Amino acid sequence: MKKYLFPILSLFIITVIVVGLLAFTNQLTENAIKKIAEEEAQKAMAIVLPGGAPFEDVTQKYDLSVFSGPAHVTKISLSEKGYVLTLVTNGYGGKMLVFVGLDKEGKIVNIMIGDNSETPNLGTEVENEEFTSQFIGLSKDDNLDTRVDNVARATVSSEAVKVAVKEALDIFKEVIE
Repeated sequence: MKKYLFPILSLFIITVIVVGLLAFTNQLTENAIKKIAEEEAQKAMAIVLPGGAPFEDVTQKYDLSVFSGPAHVTKISLSEKGYVLTLVTNGYGGKMLVFVGLDKEGKIVNIMIGDNSETPNLGTEVENEEFTSQFIGLSKDDNLDTRVDNVARATVSSEAVKVAVKEALDIFKEVIE
């Protein structure tokens, strides 16, 4: 029995030390990671709504509880130029971050795909301007399914982006407007 006690106790102590070091490292880097993520979000918002900075987070002003589809809003930002809605949707490879810039009338100024796990050189093609530029100028009154062509061989990723953009347009029309 004694010959098993020392290895078990050693592994337990090593595990406790490693977990403690990981927790300490997480605390050290948590603020830096949040700061980088916020800077990236600010850059994306400046792209989808040029000249819109500074942006004010107005998410709490709106009741978004009625929207529970496959895409959901994580943030609504307001500027003098319009709104930027940040949404998370499910693509082929997992979660996709989509930024949608809308002018004050609810027309799409631009969209941008943020962090995602889509297949490189296939699903990630939805990030290209060829695809994203199709959304510019569209509003809730437009049928995205007929106005926006999917990326070949990336139907799931394309549809995920469309779902997020539709959700943004619905939120603008039903909640913000």
